[in-house]
Formats: sequence, C-alpha cells, structure tokens
Amino acid sequence: MRRLFFLWLVLILTVATISPLAAEPAALQGTWNGSGTMQAMDKAPQKLTCRINYKRETDKVFKLAAKCATISTAINQTGQLLKVNPGVYVGEFHVASYDISGRVRVVIQGEVQTMSFKSSRANGTVTLKKS
Repeated sequence: MRRLFFLWLVLILTVATISPLAAEPAALQGTWNGSGTMQAMDKAPQKLTCRINYKRETDKVFKLAAKCATISTAINQTGQLLKVNPGVYVGEFHVASYDISGRVRVVIQGEVQTMSFKSSRANGTVTLKKS
C-alpha cells in the first residue's frame, strides 16, 4: 500500500512538472499553406501563395523553407526563427535567386499563422493554416 502511494505521488509530481510551454514549439513545426500580398520596390502589391515548412532545431530555434508564388514569379525562401514568446517567432530569411535577405516575424493565434517579412527590396504578409 505504501509503495502504491509512493508511485502515485511520483506520477502526480511528474505530470505537474511538465510545462505546457515545453510542448508549445511543436505547434510551429510542420507544413503551413496560405496566401497574402507582397510588394516589391516601386511595384504594385501582388497576391502571393505560400507553402512553408518549419523544422525544429532546438526548443526555441526553427529552420524554415518556403515556396511562394505570385502570378509571375516563383520564390524559394530559407531562414531561421527564434521563439521570443509563446506563439511569437522572429528571425531572418534569404532568397538566393534574387540575393534578398531580410527580417521575418511569425505570430500563431489558434490555428492561424501570420507571417510578415521585410527587406530592402520587398515586404509582405501571408496568412497560413497548418496542413
């Protein structure tokens, strides 16, 4: 009986010490699809569709690989994000084919992700849902 009580106590303490924040970064990991707008320098805003894959590197660091397209252009983007708050990530991106680098910010609210990006040559916002 005493041993059963001890095992029960260990189980309760183990469950109580599991932090919900420790599991939260997995919410970003995976593939997200969506659309938004992009505006290149001196051009009108364009509709943009994206498929973004996030892979966890550490508890707070994620790599991203994105394939986006406008009516006239396909863009492959890579980058890295750092979790700064629950559901909020900031980092950098790079588009090798156009030699563009910039800042990216991701905010997840419920099932929806909003990604905003900005460089010296373009900026935009994309709203995505997990696949």
